[in-house]
Amino acid sequence: MDLIVMGSHGASGFKDMFIGSNAEKVVRHSEVPVLIIKKEIPDFNINKFVFASDFADEVKKPFAKVVEVANKFNAELNLVMINTPNSFKSTLVAQEIMDKFVAQFQVNKYSTHIFNDANVEKGILNFANSIDADLIGMCTHGRKGLSHFFNGGISEDLVNHAVKPVLTFKI
Repeated sequence: MDLIVMGSHGASGFKDMFIGSNAEKVVRHSEVPVLIIKKEIPDFNINKFVFASDFADEVKKPFAKVVEVANKFNAELNLVMINTPNSFKSTLVAQEIMDKFVAQFQVNKYSTHIFNDANVEKGILNFANSIDADLIGMCTHGRKGLSHFFNGGISEDLVNHAVKPVLTFKI
């Protein structure tokens, strides 16, 4: 299979912290991309596709799939790096990282953005809302067990908390 598509209500509170949603578990274990949809979308078009990342080398392989999806739907790929107080890069440094990264791929339509927020998850959600994105894309390490409990996973948190569809790609 090339893609898993799931509906989800997400998880919150105790369940979010200790158990997680079924969709979160699938995202964590799947080797293929997983599309999570929270609400009925009568006409699912992807015009604005947000992809949030740190644009490290480990993201190159899954990013090729991101580009394939964006190009297939002729969507504008909005690449975003989230700056937080704990992980801050200057605009010039962040822009250079994104420019060098994206230059290695043939993306039909894209733009780059640097967005500041309190944490990465909020930054992604707030940026996606600010441009009225149709889809949010993220990479996941698929952490399990104690590693997941202590390190968490931004993509898994997004699956539980985002209202917009989320497409995850395994690193």
